[in-house]
Amino acid sequence: MESGGGLYQAPLYYDVVNTPGTAPETAALIRLARRFAARSGPGSVWLEPACGTGRYLRHLQSRGRRVRGYDAQPAMLEFAAARLDSDARLATAAFTTPAEKLRHLGHADVAFCPVNSLRHLHTDRDVIAHFEQIAALLADGGVYIVGLDLHVAERQPDEDVWHARRGGLAITQVVQYLPPDPGSRREPVVVELLATRPRGQEHFSFAYDLRTYTERQWTALLARSPLRRLATADADGRPVNGAARLPYQLEVLARR
Repeated sequence: MESGGGLYQAPLYYDVVNTPGTAPETAALIRLARRFAARSGPGSVWLEPACGTGRYLRHLQSRGRRVRGYDAQPAMLEFAAARLDSDARLATAAFTTPAEKLRHLGHADVAFCPVNSLRHLHTDRDVIAHFEQIAALLADGGVYIVGLDLHVAERQPDEDVWHARRGGLAITQVVQYLPPDPGSRREPVVVELLATRPRGQEHFSFAYDLRTYTERQWTALLARSPLRRLATADADGRPVNGAARLPYQLEVLARR
């Protein structure tokens, strides 16, 4: 079977291929939150926009954090809710949903959006609307941790291959990242996924674009938003000098 709709209607496959590696990624978020957030330990509230299947929320909940999340895809939220404790609060919402519609989630001590998810927003206007939403949902002393890689002019085509297994399900995913066309800020991403079970195979083939940012573009966008940069860190959550060039970075943001 082939599908052009992506994995968002197949949350199990999405979760199986993306969950490996979540524990160290979560540890990096906790490391940064301990340093920059007023509250981040057990009992603190953590919010994830575009939470998907809740893989980060599960790890955080197992470490005593109170978790909140929202996603635009009901199938993802249903999968997440079935695997989280009843204390979790989830909502169907998008990056740009007005904050007043998410007040029931409460205020977050730490919000986070890793692995380039923010780059699915393709205009400054949408990103600023999202930052306004987060600024309204952060508690006093709260931080927003965003994971992204910044664009460089000499970027070359790249490819990642993942293999994952859960029970009788085996998944192979190949992701190709293509350089934007000249003058464009849209980086094409092409995904092929093969799911194999005893009863047969399923093939997913889909593509999407991620918006690119140079350091200058990212800094200029932050300057127009209600959030400011507190620190830049590497993938392990270790703050680095602002001039450091990283393949992937965690940006720690706070309200102005």
